[in-house]
Amino acid sequence: MLKQIKYLTLSIVLTMLGCNDMPKEKKQITAADILGNPEYLAISYGGYRQKTRDVQPTVNELKDDMKILSAMGVKILRTYNVQLAQASNLLKAISELKQEDATFEMYVMLGAWIDCQNAWTDKAPNHEVESEQNAGEIARAVAWQNNIQILLK
Repeated sequence: MLKQIKYLTLSIVLTMLGCNDMPKEKKQITAADILGNPEYLAISYGGYRQKTRDVQPTVNELKDDMKILSAMGVKILRTYNVQLAQASNLLKAISELKQEDATFEMYVMLGAWIDCQNAWTDKAPNHEVESEQNAGEIARAVAWQNNIQILLK
C-alpha cells in the first residue's frame, strides 16, 4: 500500500510539473524560416494616403494598416525605400504593436531605392552614372538592419 501511495504521489507531482506554464524560450525566426513559407503571406507596402510623398503616413495610420493586414494573414511587408519617414514610422508602428501585444507578428524586408544620376529631376537622366543618393540609401538600410534585426528580414 505504501508503495502505491509513493507511485501515486510521484505521478501527481510529475503531472503538475508537466502542466506548469513555465515561459518557453522563444525561437528566433530567421529569413530562411519565413521566405517561401505559405504561412507567411507577404505584400509590397507603402502606407501613403495622399497623391504625394510630401505627406508621410503617421505611426497611428500605419498601426491601423498593420492591424488590417495582420487580420488578413499578412506577416511580411516589403518596402520601397528608406529615404522618407514612412519607413521609420512603419518600424516604430510595428514595434509599438509588438509591445502592446506580444503575439503580434509582422516582419519587414526593407527596400533600398537605387537611381541613376538626375532621376526624378528636370534634367536628363544619365543611366551610366548612379545617383549621389544611392550610397546614403544603402547605408540607412544596413544601419537599420543592424539595429532592428527582430523586425527586419
